Amino acid sequence: MSHFSTVRTRLVNRECLVQALEDLKLKPQVHEIAQPLTGYYGDSQGQSAEIIVSGRTIKARADIGFRWNSNSGVYDVIHDDWETSPRLGENFFSHKLMQTYGKRMVLAKAEELREKFGECSIAETTEGKVQTFRLTFAGHQEVKQYARR
Repeated sequence: MSHFSTVRTRLVNRECLVQALEDLKLKPQVHEIAQPLTGYYGDSQGQSAEIIVSGRTIKARADIGFRWNSNSGVYDVIHDDWETSPRLGENFFSHKLMQTYGKRMVLAKAEELREKFGECSIAETTEGKVQTFRLTFAGHQEVKQYARR
């Protein structure tokens, strides 16, 4: 039977979450006040969220919502597994979304550090499922020379 499930995540940064969803071509709608989700049967089942991915985006009958949980300080994902898993994959939220969100968090941190340390270059490598980012800051490189006597 189709129904909404709520899953706690580790997603804390609204801007990075929205950017990650956009990177994954999910077209999130962002609201200041939580809006009702549309479920499989056309009702909200009492669920609402501030960030909503319309079910139509993934050819599903139920929306995906991200609701801020002020008690835990993270976003909870609200989705209908019956609808999302066949379209996005079994591990979409725990793997693909988290990897894209993590990349956005690294880029945001690099931008923050760029203001302190100067120009930054980012090298990205992927080996299997491991993605590595190497940040090099031009203004923070220190060269010391010692004379041997």
